[in-house]
Amino acid sequence: KTPVKKLATCVILDSQKITSVISRNTTSIPKMEVLTKEVLAELKKEYHKSKSTIDEEPTQLDSESKIDEFLKKTEQDSSEYMKLLSMKASVLYEKAKICLAKNQFETCKELLEKGLSLIKDHSEHTQIHFLYLRIVNYLSYVLSRTGELEKAKNLLEAIVNAESKIEPLVYSTDDLFSNNQVDQAIAKSKIHKLVINNMQMLGWVYGKLGLTDQYADTVHRSLQKELDTTDGDPIQWAVRCYRLASLFLAQSKWANARYHLTAAQMVLDPLEMAMNTNTAVLYRVQADLARVWVNYGLHLFSTSKKILIEKAFTDNPNIKPSSEVPEFQFTGMEVKLPNVPAKEIVDNQEARCLFSHTHTWLKRARLYYTLRDFPVQYVNIILELSELYRFQSFYEKDIDSQYAVQRKRCEALETLSSILKEVRPNCYAAVNLEIIREIIEVQMEMMQLNLKRIYGPKEELTYSDETDLRKRIDTVADIHSRIESLCAEPNSSTQPEQAAHPQEFEEKFSRSVKKAEEREKERISEHVHELETPGVKLHTKPTESKTEEVLEMKVEGCEEKEERNGEGEGQQPVVTSPVM
Repeated sequence: KTPVKKLATCVILDSQKITSVISRNTTSIPKMEVLTKEVLAELKKEYHKSKSTIDEEPTQLDSESKIDEFLKKTEQDSSEYMKLLSMKASVLYEKAKICLAKNQFETCKELLEKGLSLIKDHSEHTQIHFLYLRIVNYLSYVLSRTGELEKAKNLLEAIVNAESKIEPLVYSTDDLFSNNQVDQAIAKSKIHKLVINNMQMLGWVYGKLGLTDQYADTVHRSLQKELDTTDGDPIQWAVRCYRLASLFLAQSKWANARYHLTAAQMVLDPLEMAMNTNTAVLYRVQADLARVWVNYGLHLFSTSKKILIEKAFTDNPNIKPSSEVPEFQFTGMEVKLPNVPAKEIVDNQEARCLFSHTHTWLKRARLYYTLRDFPVQYVNIILELSELYRFQSFYEKDIDSQYAVQRKRCEALETLSSILKEVRPNCYAAVNLEIIREIIEVQMEMMQLNLKRIYGPKEELTYSDETDLRKRIDTVADIHSRIESLCAEPNSSTQPEQAAHPQEFEEKFSRSVKKAEEREKERISEHVHELETPGVKLHTKPTESKTEEVLEMKVEGCEEKEERNGEGEGQQPVVTSPVM
């Protein structure tokens, strides 16, 4: 019989007989023939048996003892030795996975550390490298669960920052014991996913440690790596991309946030057109992306407002202007940035541009988060709309525009309140205080704008020529004639005070009219003097009907003031807000 046949007949014997046969035929048998199919089958049987007895003796493995016997008789650094070593580490790795599923973290950590110590000196070997990355991935996760974040960070940094150029053999534990060949395309995809997963794990550890800059850099690198492989899930890539944009928003890095939000949008939009994916998940992710865009606009508005206020009350504000060039960009992907500001808002034009962009995304979010399916999210979206109107009103210059924006804000809140009362009374009971507070705030803002209209400075009320001024004088005269006609009917049934005390009411009313006429004539005479002064050029825009309303409001205000200060008993004056 040949030595090979002798070895095959001795497979069923104990390990001592196998060792003696191998030692007698070392000169004629290649070393790789020690791991024959029969030996692999026996080791695989012991491996599955050890997995099933985890509750009895979790650290005592029969398959390990079998592998150790072969390791002692095998030449180190040989391919056969590396395979046996990877088998032993794989057994420990599989045992640790079962412990992790049962939340036995300490036992799992001991097994992984033992397996890592076996192969760390051979981590760059093609047979070992893939297994080494898998063990580090699991061990870093277990260390993070047990609170050892620094140790997990050091492990992950060592493999993420080291740019290995080798092409490792990719296999599962079953493939290793069965000696199966793995498809190279699948193997390449597995190694890429493992590298990306380790980078994501490192980014997560950075986030737990509060290292935001390192977190952003690592997550962006993982996104770039996944973009290069082109075999990942585009929806999950977009989710991670706009989550990274949320971090940039918290850091007030507007250019980076805008860039990553646009990149996520460019990945999701073609999926909606193709309709070859899970539409429910796609619509939800698009709605979440819209919410992040809304947060972008609101956060930029809020920060810009604080900066403007600080500049107004501080002589030398220590504020650095933001750059619109993103620090992190993707290679191989052309991102077309939208026409939306990526720095602090300083004027009304930029504010309106940001408002329009944010309002568009807010409407897209409201299409998914409806009141019927997502009442809480719907209420939050309407409250965000109220905030958006409030910021836009801050940047409007004239009072009419501010009042119009605040009026829309009030209408949105009142509509929300009425709908919730009818459709979702339970939800209304939970959020009515917040809605009422917002309505009170906007009503106070509108009242303040009305007071500015009545009592504010009137520098803008200037006149272009004498003809317009004469028209205004005629209007005042017509108003006075109407007042006198009303005074001529003291017994009118529509005026109870006038019918009860006709003489006293007429005297008091006459005094009020005379004082109003005197004040108006003084104001008009001042404008005539300005008109006659050489070198003075006056301008106006109001129409005749608007002029009548303004002057009528002036006279009514004078009458009300006189009635408050006049003698005798009379009715309480009623102040009427100007017609908007």
